[in-house]
Formats: sequence, structure tokens, C-alpha cells
Amino acid sequence: MHPALKPWLDEMAEVGAYLWQKGWAERNAGNVSVDVTAELVGAPPAPAEHVGLAAPCPAMGGHFLLVSGTGRRFRDLARGAPNSVCLIRIDADGAGYGVVGGDPEALATRPTSELPAHLGVHRSLLRRGVPERVVLHTHPTELIALTMLAGYGDEAAVNRALFSVHPEVKVTIPRGAGLAPYVLPGSEALAEATVAALERDHQVVLWAKHGCLAVGASVVAAFDAIDTLNKAAQLVLLCRGAGQEPAGLSAADLAELVRVFHLRE
Repeated sequence: MHPALKPWLDEMAEVGAYLWQKGWAERNAGNVSVDVTAELVGAPPAPAEHVGLAAPCPAMGGHFLLVSGTGRRFRDLARGAPNSVCLIRIDADGAGYGVVGGDPEALATRPTSELPAHLGVHRSLLRRGVPERVVLHTHPTELIALTMLAGYGDEAAVNRALFSVHPEVKVTIPRGAGLAPYVLPGSEALAEATVAALERDHQVVLWAKHGCLAVGASVVAAFDAIDTLNKAAQLVLLCRGAGQEPAGLSAADLAELVRVFHLRE
């Protein structure tokens, strides 16, 4: 691949190792994409082979995405296995994409089945003019478990729980997490629900009974946001597992964090 992409590939491998070690990337679970258009200004067009998109994405026309491959494993990406990641270029009209690569094996790699969600999120980030270029999806164990418990079925309830047990959540993710209801993985409906949650000004979206998606300026930043939220979910579950509801931070405690750290809610 183009040498300008090496820093992104290295960071993907670093985070892939974290996800595998945490048990958030069983088998081929999870995926990641980066809009690398800025790094590839003047790069040659995609090969003639064309893969159509079920839902055209004209706003992303001409953009390059570095994407984890379908059926590929984060643990393989972490050890630098070839063809764990592919580079695609969206057609000028957004109707499809081509896989950019030099050898037949690389060209045979296809992007993740969650590509519709990734495209929808990248399109939203582009439209809103925000700097984040990374989209990371993984399966954080405790966050998934939390979405399956009675009492945590809506966004407000989930965020009250996560904010109250860990000050770092309020400080680093002051808007909390969005919550998308369970819909079929890889579907356009999931993409739409994810974008709707992100556009409520969230960096992270919980996919109920499935996983989590975060955006970031780097792959590490997206991982850090999920990691912080999952620590809070662990604390909630530990307290409940001990037979107690967590006392947590008071409204006054949270208000103090907002004031001292100049947070935008």
C-alpha cells in the first residue's frame, strides 16, 4: 500500500491487539475504517472492477477508505497479517467502489460487512465538518451486557448509570453515549440508527445487544472512548453482582465536574 498509509496501518495493528487482549474481538468480530483521502491526493483511480452499493453514497464520491476486510480477524491485523485491511475508492457518483491493490490476493479482499454503517458515519462526519476520520466497531463485553438489563433500555438511563460510577466518563465523554436499538447487523437500518445517534452529538454509539461504535481523530482515540465507557459498565455490573445498586456520584458531584472542567453538555 501507499507509504503514507503506514502510520494508520500501524495504529490499526496496535488497537487490534488491545481489542483481542480484552476479549472484544472474538473470531472476526469488529471492524475499523479511516478516511485517508487527504493522504492520497493525486493517487491513481481504482481498478475497473466495480462493486455496487445497495445504498449509493454520492457525498463520499472519490474518497479513499482504509477498511478492515470482511472475515478478517483483529488478532491477525495486530500481527501484521497481509490483506487484513483493504483500500477502497468510492466511485465519483457514490454508486459503488473499487478495491485498490497491486496483486490478485489483495484485490480479492473485500471490506467489512458493516461497510454501510461506516459509510453512513463517514458521510455524516464529512457533512458536519468535524475532524474525526476514524470509525471503530467492537464488542465490549460489559457494555453489551448493560444493554440487555432491565432499566437500561434507553439512552438517558444508560448514561445516568455510566456517568454516576466513574468521573472519567463525564470528563472525557461529557455527552455520554448514544444508544441504537437492536437491528440486523450489516443492514442499512443499523447505519441509519447509528448516524441518528451520532448526530445527537455523541462520539460513541452503543448497538443494543450487539456492540459499540466510536469515532475519533485517531484509532487510539476511538478505542479510548470505548475503553472508558466499558470500565464504567464493569463497575455497574460489579455492584449489581454484589447485590447492590451503585450509590454513584450525586447530581452535585457531576455538576462540579462540569464546572471545574468547563464541559459542554
